[in-house]
Amino acid sequence: MPLNAEFKKHLHSLMVEIAEKTQDEWVRHKNELVGKAIATHNSAATPIAYKDAELYRMELRLSKTIEKYIEAVSIWGYTIDATFERDMTNEFQSLTAGPNRVQFPPAIRGQHAEAVQGSYARERSRLAARLVREGTNRLRELKMTMAQAKRTAAANTTNNTFNAPVGSAFINSSVVQTTNNITITTQILDDIDRLSADTSSELQSAALEIRNAQAQGKSVVDKLQKWATLANSVGGLAEKIHQHFPHLAALISQWIG
Repeated sequence: MPLNAEFKKHLHSLMVEIAEKTQDEWVRHKNELVGKAIATHNSAATPIAYKDAELYRMELRLSKTIEKYIEAVSIWGYTIDATFERDMTNEFQSLTAGPNRVQFPPAIRGQHAEAVQGSYARERSRLAARLVREGTNRLRELKMTMAQAKRTAAANTTNNTFNAPVGSAFINSSVVQTTNNITITTQILDDIDRLSADTSSELQSAALEIRNAQAQGKSVVDKLQKWATLANSVGGLAEKIHQHFPHLAALISQWIG
């Protein structure tokens, strides 16, 4: 499936976030490189230091951004098909777009500076290709991991029967809920654990109760209702669930309205 506008907007916000977080580290590294170059009293060393600093910034920022992009794909639960992979690769490539020249201070000019510019353009091109290749490889690895998780979930699915008229809902192909039956997959349990991990101990305990009941083959509906009620009361968590975990949002909507 192609990337939708909301997801692209989220990717952009991740790019900005990483750029801001890595700026100070890059400045410190650049100052260190340039300082060492100046200390050599070799005028040829300074433009090389600026070149290396720019390449460092590119690799630092883009490698972390691509890592966050891959993480976002997992969180949003996208199915990675050929179209999605192509669109994500285009996103990786757009990250590497930029000038092929270093902005030297006015005092740095001349034949040697131009030679360094040529070296920078070549090294930048190779780095861009490597980062895109690595990002695409990580995306394909995620695709294989997700496929394996689906196979494992299908093999380990447990049916828990209870007598409560909850209606009928089909939630993201991973939860099937009928009048007298609810099927919880390991993916649902993992998502509940992940969402509960950084919140209150009460929500974590509720998540553990769900997992224990499921493992023992007992009814989990009351445990799920308890967790859903608690999750809905945690500030900001309901919005996060709605945006990134639509299957859980459907559960909460079903049971607590």
